[in-house]
Amino acid sequence: ERELETFRRELPLLLSEPANHGKHALIYNDKVYGVWDTVDEALAAGYDAFQLDSFLVKEIVERERPRHFSRNVSRCP
Repeated sequence: ERELETFRRELPLLLSEPANHGKHALIYNDKVYGVWDTVDEALAAGYDAFQLDSFLVKEIVERERPRHFSRNVSRCP
């Protein structure tokens, strides 16, 4: 929740830079630690920096698109 508040607070600044649109911000506690092109790059940087501590990766967009996930998933063998 703390990271989400930080993201919401910093979003106008992140959006003010056109190069950030559509990229992914890495947030830890009260700080944006950087912006990456893909969610996978941002996640990898977060795990490298913060290991198992909680952090947040969010896409930098004016309006979030709804994401739909299915619960109909098979178990791994």
